[in-house]
Amino acid sequence: MARPPSLDGRCAGTTPFATRPLAAAVRSALLLMALGASGMALAEEAPAADTTMAEIKVLGQQDKASTEHTGSYTTREMATATRMGLSIRETPQSISVVTRQRMDDMGLTSLADVLVQSTGVTVQENDSERTTFAARGFSIGNYQIDGVAVNSGANALFDTAIYDRIEIVRGATGLVSGNGDPSATINMMHKRPGKEFAASAGMTVGSWSKVRLEGDLSTPLNADGSIRGRLVVAGQNRHSYMDFYKERKLVGAVVVEADLTPDTMLTAGIDYQKNTPKGTSWGTTPLFFADGTPANMPRSFNMAAKWSSWEREFQNSYVYLDHRFANDWKIKAAYGRLDSSSNGKLFYGGNGFPNHDGSGLAVWSGGFPYDEKQDNLDLSANGTFALFGRQHDLVMGVNGWKRTGTTNEVQLQDPLPFSSIIPDFRHWNGDVPEPSMLRTGARDVATTKQSGAFVATRINLADNVKVLAGARVSSWKTYSDRYNTSKVFVKRSAAYQTDDVVTPYAGLVWDVSKTTSLYASYTDLFKPQNLKDKSDAFLDPITGSNVEGGVKSELFDGALNASFAVYQAKQDNLGEEDMSVAPTFVLPDGSRPYVTTGKGNTSKGYEVEVSGSPLRGMQLFAGYTHGKTRTAKGVLTNTIQPTNMLRLTTTWRLPGDWQDLTVGGGLGVQNKIWATNVALPDGKRGSVSQGGYTLLNLMARYQISPQLSATMNVNNALDKSYFRRVGFYSGGYYGEPRSVALNLRYQH
Repeated sequence: MARPPSLDGRCAGTTPFATRPLAAAVRSALLLMALGASGMALAEEAPAADTTMAEIKVLGQQDKASTEHTGSYTTREMATATRMGLSIRETPQSISVVTRQRMDDMGLTSLADVLVQSTGVTVQENDSERTTFAARGFSIGNYQIDGVAVNSGANALFDTAIYDRIEIVRGATGLVSGNGDPSATINMMHKRPGKEFAASAGMTVGSWSKVRLEGDLSTPLNADGSIRGRLVVAGQNRHSYMDFYKERKLVGAVVVEADLTPDTMLTAGIDYQKNTPKGTSWGTTPLFFADGTPANMPRSFNMAAKWSSWEREFQNSYVYLDHRFANDWKIKAAYGRLDSSSNGKLFYGGNGFPNHDGSGLAVWSGGFPYDEKQDNLDLSANGTFALFGRQHDLVMGVNGWKRTGTTNEVQLQDPLPFSSIIPDFRHWNGDVPEPSMLRTGARDVATTKQSGAFVATRINLADNVKVLAGARVSSWKTYSDRYNTSKVFVKRSAAYQTDDVVTPYAGLVWDVSKTTSLYASYTDLFKPQNLKDKSDAFLDPITGSNVEGGVKSELFDGALNASFAVYQAKQDNLGEEDMSVAPTFVLPDGSRPYVTTGKGNTSKGYEVEVSGSPLRGMQLFAGYTHGKTRTAKGVLTNTIQPTNMLRLTTTWRLPGDWQDLTVGGGLGVQNKIWATNVALPDGKRGSVSQGGYTLLNLMARYQISPQLSATMNVNNALDKSYFRRVGFYSGGYYGEPRSVALNLRYQH
């Protein structure tokens, strides 16, 4: 029988860290890397063994929500919604947690992979590089790493190798984040280093020449483990079912934790990722020929040049300081800095409608270099207080961020070294000369600042009744500055500012039994939009409210979580893409214009989710969502998001002589989606649709030895042909055909 690793990351049957020369070498190397990466002086080597030392509490091991090495598809605690350290059952909102085990079982290596298998979240690609997420009828705009805001345009690309789990809170979390967004908040929680040496390595090979390598080292950096570090690296090369498309990805993370005192822990780390794609599509597949007949293009269709690309690079640096007081109060200070850059080189034959003889498509071309910096600061405290003979919870804090995005103007070679017409799409080979692109020095610098303070409490009215109440006061400021080719300031535009906006929050949790609770919650919504209209002015802020109620249960001593929720969100001034302008029309920063949908947009629905272990040897995740969004006049909107979705993942470790074999799979089911007001070949506007479909995924893992395992994943096993999204640029984006991947993983 294969023996799984213990919960604290140790391998069964291994000798202590200090006796292993290899581990000592790794310790020294990682310590040097950490010193260089964080720029912080760590403690010197520990005293000799005969020196008496004070007991050190390993705070890094007190993350009760950590899922690594548990083998589970659920966890008990999370902090994304309220920061009170409440369990999923105690939090009066809908919550999903995608654990490390589920990511490993199903080969989920990007945030997009994770969310496409999550309750109530839709993942839609506009093209090979632009991916959007939505929930409850609205786009998702709140992203965090370890609870700290990180709103990068490259969120969908984030690799999961460095994360322990992904927490998803559906509904508004404006209390702690400032963004009153009724869709969801995505919080990516880092892997943490442990007190004892542990290492793993993995290799994946798969369809379309995919090769992925991973390495993960966790080790103490001194004798007693009061200083410890972790290093995670990953690299991936892959081609695609689309002609000419390929991608290279490099990922790295280093994190160091130091127990400065028995009650104080300092954490410092850096994440790095670079994606280098070639043959990027920058557009969709045509749905119609110019005569109005269905085009039925193959899934490999791609009118890109081989050099067409959108390289993106980002680095997240962070420092956290945690301190626990004697009265069980805790305080945390966090600073994060995200530096990202992208370099888009566009060539795509997506303009127009094709003819049967291969003509009819024209080329979009351009260059889009962009740099962004975001600084995040967060300070919070939480603990308990006594009142009327009972203990109650309190959390308070201040946080804010500043994001500066620079769009650099470029001048393309003139004349261009290629024709602006695709001569015959039927024989396209992607071989065209790459033009030179010169930065003129002119640039647009868009700055957004957000800050606020919040306070919330959980009052224990009775042993089985808890009331949560709180509020946040937020301020926003955004503007865009134009600089000419001489780097001289020209003008400020798209300026907007709002101060002291109050966002209240209230919730109730009633334990009706030892395992089941009823809950309800309410919050106001307020969210300034970074969307602009066709005159390059920001849309008015989104306002509204979010109400939710439901029931949650912890079954089998917490091994299984189950929930049912109903919700209603109201939003005014919600922005949607302006279809009155040509598909080629873009604003100075390269984005598409939007228009407000006015007042009275309402989203209603319900959700059901089960996650955890219902039977010995079995892990299960299942989520079903039904929801619709309507305007004040009752007209359905956001119809590119399905009204019904089912997400199912399960694994079963066979009993007896077959115990080294685990089998499983998953289902993704959704109903019809459609887009309205789409430009059609006859010059009119109409609707295009994708019918409902079901996707089947399969997996199997064999435990070759206690340390070595082999896992096979088959995605879209029935090779269903479907469009993930329709209507963008009057076309559609195909979902991936059947793919197979084999992973070998060694864990020490």
